[in-house]
Amino acid sequence: MVNDQLKLDKDNFENIEEAWKGDLWDRRCLGEQLTKYVDRLQCGAVLALDARWGEGKTWFVRHWAKHLDDTKHNVIYLDAFANDYLDDPFLVIASEIASKLDKTADKKLVHKFKKAAAVMQQGLLTIAPTLIASMISCAITGGIIPFIKIDSEKIVDKLDDAIDKVTDNIGEKVTEAIQNKIESYEEEKNSLLAFKSTLAELAESLDKPLVFIIDELDRCRPDFAIRLIERIKHFFDIPKIVFVLVMNKPQLLQSVKNFYGYDSEMNGDYLEKFVDFTIHLKTDSEDYDYENIIKSQLFRIGELSSLDDRNELLYWTIGLQLDKQLNSRELIKKLNQYALLRTENKNKNLVLLSVIMGVEPYANYNIYIGSVVKKLVNYLCKNKIELLRRHNLSLNYGKTIDDIRDAEWYRIILESDLNIDSTFIKEILNAYDSFHENENMEYQLNNVLKEVSIYNLNHQNDFIKDWKAYILRGI
Repeated sequence: MVNDQLKLDKDNFENIEEAWKGDLWDRRCLGEQLTKYVDRLQCGAVLALDARWGEGKTWFVRHWAKHLDDTKHNVIYLDAFANDYLDDPFLVIASEIASKLDKTADKKLVHKFKKAAAVMQQGLLTIAPTLIASMISCAITGGIIPFIKIDSEKIVDKLDDAIDKVTDNIGEKVTEAIQNKIESYEEEKNSLLAFKSTLAELAESLDKPLVFIIDELDRCRPDFAIRLIERIKHFFDIPKIVFVLVMNKPQLLQSVKNFYGYDSEMNGDYLEKFVDFTIHLKTDSEDYDYENIIKSQLFRIGELSSLDDRNELLYWTIGLQLDKQLNSRELIKKLNQYALLRTENKNKNLVLLSVIMGVEPYANYNIYIGSVVKKLVNYLCKNKIELLRRHNLSLNYGKTIDDIRDAEWYRIILESDLNIDSTFIKEILNAYDSFHENENMEYQLNNVLKEVSIYNLNHQNDFIKDWKAYILRGI
């Protein structure tokens, strides 16, 4: 029985109670391996965790962070995208480290680190552009505006004089600023050494390495993302501090290419200059256990009364996923779209979900659902002879296992093995299969399609087109 109450709970990554709970793809194994790897490191490191959009990067690092916390590691999680409104990420990184270690490390060392970070941040500020902006602002508001009351010839003369004066002043101030920067180079270099020495002393006092996870890097402004990576390598490359950069690497490299004109194919992988080791999340969708994800989502949108409930829509969704191989985020989006558009007719809903999941690149609906049925039958039944024997079913005289069509196996599996009533898929496939065998079969096919069409059907060619139009309207 369908439950009409939607249960759209969000992932609560801020309050994970148990690390790796709901781990469908054995990501715990990777997390434990990475923890051992981090513990063995005798130097600082920058790791990249690379996976495509929707393949569970955030889920993994959030649960790994919980695992690290449970095993008494110092761990920091930072959403880089939430902070890319800032010009320079140095202070963000330093502040997160200070805030975390202020709770666990020697407070005197933390205070010393804060002071060193403040000196470094001040040294990172560029003086010349600020001075130039200030001088130009002064010229515009204090030097030009008062001349408006003078006649036109005097305005021109005064304006020229003002511009000359401002240019001279800017030149003098910029030259002075540059000279000061040159003279203070040794001081800034010593500040950098002092900062890294202070950070190293703080890190050395820790029992276990500090793991700093930076997520959503590929969503940031390209200049912020690159500057963040550069800051890590130049200022925070310290023993016992491990940075984990979470990204869709090809997407980030494309952003770098678009923004800077840097071509990885010609000039090499830009990120490899800063990353010591890249970990690729497993992406073979065929090995993923999507059945539990589908059960969970169908329960959330009210199509299952419980996680133990089973119906034809559940198995049809599994078949569609076997055919389409969507990643988990894409799959969930499709099921949420289905929840918005579903009808009161369960057979129409099978068609609706099929079209939402994507008819392309199949030539027609018949080939599409035929492919889905075949994959689902193979998924649900590994031994067809055993299935027949278990339910006391026998083949008609002269027939073999191979003579039974997939549509019939689909019906046998659902009705005999799973006790789920199903005739629609078999009926629609049989109607398509018989279409070219008899002159009157177009009429029969249209009658079958008419029962599950979203609009009044005039011709079979309009069947999928009408469903797509319904979905595009979003009602």
